[in-house]
Amino acid sequence: MMAPPAPAVAAGYADNLPPLAMLRLLPPPPVPGGSEEAADRFVYRESRKGILGKDWRRAQGQLGITSPEYVQAVSCALGAVLAPKTTPATMILLRRAGTDLAKAVFTAKDYYKRPRPFSTDGGKACDPEAAVNGGKGLGFAYPSGHAAVGWLWGLILSDARPERSATLLKFGKDTGDLRIACRVHWASDVTGGRLLATALYQQIADREDYKADLLKAKAELSLAPVPEGCSG
Repeated sequence: MMAPPAPAVAAGYADNLPPLAMLRLLPPPPVPGGSEEAADRFVYRESRKGILGKDWRRAQGQLGITSPEYVQAVSCALGAVLAPKTTPATMILLRRAGTDLAKAVFTAKDYYKRPRPFSTDGGKACDPEAAVNGGKGLGFAYPSGHAAVGWLWGLILSDARPERSATLLKFGKDTGDLRIACRVHWASDVTGGRLLATALYQQIADREDYKADLLKAKAELSLAPVPEGCSG
């Protein structure tokens, strides 16, 4: 029996943006031996104090953006259950923007090839992949894909629910901060992810297809169920 075909990748909003143009959306990572890299190494050393702590455990629950913990976090920030059945138009909005973001993130990672912090000293990280084959399965460090996704989702969902903007941007920032707590990213990787997400958002926010999808998302979110189990 043949396996079912894999689902098609959603078309992005910025499909006409070539790879080299995507690289121009992001400044390069810190120069080795410079003051910015020294600051990165200081933050990484300090993060040892948080190993097995609260944020470390939270980061372990959010290793993937489809994990139940991550979906719960964004749903709580949004004030609506984010799921294909309850918010399909919102999922399309995020998926299309995510297609653009993935291209930009992986183009930059492959270009800069920055090592992960734990690979420089054999340090402990919250992701089990870090201990397998030198952590190669996690790919390169710069920019942080998690930080970029969290911040882009925060910006887009703030368009859909502006009254939740402060909570959504806090969620977006938290996504990146947890990658530092997990010890899988330098602090500047996280900053770079947010910068890239902001630059990409500026590329797509005025496009007519984005605006059309946004209107659909707004309409369904006004009727979406409120998530349970949210604190605060």
